[in-house]
Amino acid sequence: MNKDYLNLIFSGFLFSLFTFTLIEALTFSKLAQFFPLYISIAGVILTFVYFIAQVLTIYKQKKEEENQTILPLLKPLKYIGWVIGYLLLIFIGGLLLATIIFLFTFLIFESKMKLLSTGISVAFVLICVSLLSSALDIYWPTNLLGF
Repeated sequence: MNKDYLNLIFSGFLFSLFTFTLIEALTFSKLAQFFPLYISIAGVILTFVYFIAQVLTIYKQKKEEENQTILPLLKPLKYIGWVIGYLLLIFIGGLLLATIIFLFTFLIFESKMKLLSTGISVAFVLICVSLLSSALDIYWPTNLLGF
């Protein structure tokens, strides 16, 4: 069951509960019914508004899902390709060289950053990776090129 439907069921339950307490509060004496009656009225109104808003939201989502016949499968596959390419670059040329190539191409082609911004970003990442590797004394495994 979908989270939205569970939320709708719970909102309906709260609406029913406040409606029941409103009816029960009407049987109290005048002095005793003041607080439960007005709290129940507020609860009935707010839960009814929330319930209607949830129904409209679910209706809009269903309508949008019906309009989308083609699944956008290529967008996630494109980014999976970027990650696989980065891993292959690490395997072939090592972490630092792969990071330079990957970040430069990714920021230029996907993020559409300018050349100067891309260069600064790549330099910043390389400085951070170098500082962290030396501070943590990380040994990077050798790659196919032997670096």
